[in-house]
Amino acid sequence: MAGFAVSDWLEDRWFIRSHLLQRRLVGTVGFALPVLVVLFAWAWALVVDAANGTHVAPSFWDSVQSSISAYYYTYSANIFVGAQIAFAVFLVTYRYGVWERRVGVVAGLGAAVVGLCPTTPRDPTTLQRLVGGLHLTAAAVFFVGMAVFCLFLFPRDPGAAVNTVPRGRQVLFRVCGVIIVVALLVALVGGFVLDDATRDAIRFLLWLESVAVFAFALAWLVKGQDLKP
Repeated sequence: MAGFAVSDWLEDRWFIRSHLLQRRLVGTVGFALPVLVVLFAWAWALVVDAANGTHVAPSFWDSVQSSISAYYYTYSANIFVGAQIAFAVFLVTYRYGVWERRVGVVAGLGAAVVGLCPTTPRDPTTLQRLVGGLHLTAAAVFFVGMAVFCLFLFPRDPGAAVNTVPRGRQVLFRVCGVIIVVALLVALVGGFVLDDATRDAIRFLLWLESVAVFAFALAWLVKGQDLKP
């Protein structure tokens, strides 16, 4: 029988720590994204205004965009794209169970496309409409993937005969998943019921996207408490 090596224990311990850190980073980036893009775009406009000695910076409410994706066209563009690429890297490299890996790859690729293909701007060209459609499709794939994690993957132990995930956490994960699904459905219905001007005026998509992002961010942060060495 082979003897136990301390290096084996250390390797396993740091693997677990890295895995939990990966989950928490997804959650942290998720919580930070809606807040940072809104505040940075407004604050940086004020900085530019002061530096140029002008008075053209919009008020805070006027600086708030119609959706998180719309911040691609503001000073917060780098934050938005960077967060999406971070999601993509974390999810594509996520390894736990078989289905976790599969869903992670699909959702991660969706996040990458969201970051690399901007949403449709005002007065778009034909090419911009096509790219915007790709962006919208990829965003739906990403959010559906996050809902699948919350509803079906996080509440259980992959391959385990007995589920050791505490019932309270199971409920929390599923509530987060339901919130994501409801946000997607409301966004879909709103796209048919509300006209563009109304949706933009009330920042319809921004609030729904933010709620969905906060929901999956909370789920990933809580999941990052599992398997602690």
